[in-house]
Amino acid sequence: MKYTPLDIRHQEFAGAISGFSKREVKDFLSAVADDVEEYERQLRTQQEKNTALEAQVQELRQGEEALKRAVISAERIANEIRVNAEREIELKLKDAEQQASAMIQDAEGSKEHLLREALSKARDIRVEIERARADKAMFLSSFRGLLKTYQDSVERNEDKST
Repeated sequence: MKYTPLDIRHQEFAGAISGFSKREVKDFLSAVADDVEEYERQLRTQQEKNTALEAQVQELRQGEEALKRAVISAERIANEIRVNAEREIELKLKDAEQQASAMIQDAEGSKEHLLREALSKARDIRVEIERARADKAMFLSSFRGLLKTYQDSVERNEDKST
């Protein structure tokens, strides 16, 4: 049976001829009741502290779980960022390679076009040079003929004057 401080304070004992002093028993019971009250108060205080500490431990565990989830989430996000960055780099490299390939093809096309134009102009210049040589030869031939005619005319005039 569990006794409360109130039970101890109000405990009555049967009287006996050679019994104890009622006053001393009452004082002793009062002191024991005070001690029990103090122990109960300390027990309640410790239980309250224990409850508060358990609540704090629970909060810390929840915080730890939240922190673990945050770390896992941060790792996942970092991994996604890394994967996305690698994917973006690959796409940019492919795009740059395609642009470079297109520029090379354009340059080769321009080179071919310029080469054809240069060859065509070179042919035109050769034709012009050949025409100029022919014109020069014809001019020289005509000029020689004209000179010959003048020379013959001068010689005839000289013969007549003599």
